[in-house]
Amino acid sequence: MKKQQLEYQLLALALIVAALLLVGGCATHSPQSTVSAAEATPEEPAWEIEPWDGYGLEIPLDGTSREAWDRSLYRVKAYSEPADYELLLSAIEYLRVYDLGARGDMDILITRLDGLTGYEVLSRVKYRKPPGFKIPAKKETNDAAQPQSG
Repeated sequence: MKKQQLEYQLLALALIVAALLLVGGCATHSPQSTVSAAEATPEEPAWEIEPWDGYGLEIPLDGTSREAWDRSLYRVKAYSEPADYELLLSAIEYLRVYDLGARGDMDILITRLDGLTGYEVLSRVKYRKPPGFKIPAKKETNDAAQPQSG
């Protein structure tokens, strides 16, 4: 009786190990892709980033087309802290859902946000900013910084 029980337990253990090996093998095995490496699109586009003297959330967003929008967001990302950029993306998604004028359509929303800076988009959302998020003070121009004579 004990011998038969031991055989069943060993058989069950062997089936479990075989199932795990099969599942593990399927998870690590990827079939050959029919798309060549040259045809594969990278996750991040290879756009040239224009120079910017300031913080990324000060860059005006271009909502004239979807490609222009993506390009301007890419530029904002290059000159912003990752947490601030993620906050901006979250605000844009929030507006896509809750802005009645956009009606849930991203193309309509980007035309509504055309020309706004990241800070202006964040101010439209009006949810609580995380601790440590500060809008930098505006830079003074050279004319305003120098005392007037006379």
